[in-house]
Amino acid sequence: MESHVVTTLSLRCDHLIMIGDHQQLRPNPTVYALAKKYHLDISLFERMVKNDLHCDQLAMQHRMRPEIVKLIVPHVYKSLTNHESVLGYENIRGINGNLFFVAHSEAETSVEDTKSKSNEHEARFLSTFCLYLLQQGYQPTQVSTVVSYKP
Repeated sequence: MESHVVTTLSLRCDHLIMIGDHQQLRPNPTVYALAKKYHLDISLFERMVKNDLHCDQLAMQHRMRPEIVKLIVPHVYKSLTNHESVLGYENIRGINGNLFFVAHSEAETSVEDTKSKSNEHEARFLSTFCLYLLQQGYQPTQVSTVVSYKP
């Protein structure tokens, strides 16, 4: 959050180098009313970009599959090119396609005393899917999952 960065700055600071992404998740302050009143839900990076401060943005990515880049350009990033190292990724064994989405209508449940939600169906699906990938010869360190919720 912006306040965490600002409070650590001193008068002797000549240069501040920050690494982040103004188009990723926004801060989530605890007090909603204060967040809206003082715009605390806007990251320092996003604030800098919107105020036309000098920021250099990643132009070439070195980690994502090209299929993922196609999803976010130009919707999230105006332009982003793939480094040649990502063009040679092997196809995922045992799967038709290297990127897919799973849609379902199984209800999620709220976790008591928090804003968190959980979904047993998704957890079972992902556990089974990860086991399937391990059975295809992948090591546990080669498997990661991302869960996104869109109402």
